Order: sequence, then C-alpha cells, then structure tokens
Amino acid sequence: MEQWSTKEEINAARERLEAGHPGWRRPAAYGVGLHRDGRTVFGLTNVGTSPLPAIVLAVECGHTSGTAVHELTAERLASAVRALSPAGACTELRHPNLVEWERLLAEIGEGGGHPVAVFVGDLADEPVDRHDRAFREAIA
Repeated sequence: MEQWSTKEEINAARERLEAGHPGWRRPAAYGVGLHRDGRTVFGLTNVGTSPLPAIVLAVECGHTSGTAVHELTAERLASAVRALSPAGACTELRHPNLVEWERLLAEIGEGGGHPVAVFVGDLADEPVDRHDRAFREAIA
C-alpha cells in the first residue's frame, strides 16, 4: 500500500489528485457530518484548510466545484478513509479529517445514520439545504 511519509509526498499526492479531477476548484470550506434522527451534526469543519482531504472527499463524491451537498453511505466514507489513509504515515502533520472520518464510521456502526459531505465554494453563497445550513452554523 502506498504511504506518504513526508509533507512533500503528501503535496505531490494532492497535486496528482487535483490534476486528475477535471473542473476541480478548492472549496472555501467543507466537512463531513452525521445525519441521524432528523439532525446533521459536524464534529470537524475545514475553512480554508486541509486541501488533501478536500480533494479525496471530492473524488469520492464526484464533486468538482461550487457549493453542494452529497449524501454518502458508510461504504463511500470508508472508501474516502482508505484513499486518505496513506497520509497517516507522515508524522510531521496531524490528520484530523482522517481521525474524524474514522470516528464517524464507528458512530454510524453503533448508532446508525449516514454521512453527509458539504462543500462551500464561497462563504458568501447561500446554503443549499438543511445539511448546508447545519454546516454553516458549525463554522459560524
């Protein structure tokens, strides 16, 4: 299995993923939340940070640019975790998205629900739905 043990290897992997995803534009903010019992909760949000997890998640969702919400399955989130896991070999950096996505998978396994990915192209964009509104509240 591929491992990215340095910042340079992580940056190279991100550049490859971004170049291979036509139409990709980095979001102003993004995150994965858990939708359960009529509520969507975000434990970690990314505003202007963490471009590698953003592109990994975007590839899994089929997202390219702008503001959008993608309802996921646990299997799709697990696929994103597998795609991001080589970054865990780099001990110079923390990997909060990897940790959060793994936590969400465990929580889904224990209590149900489904993951929701939110991408905000521009923070001035209006929320597109209830999941996006919950995300905006989490980043406010």
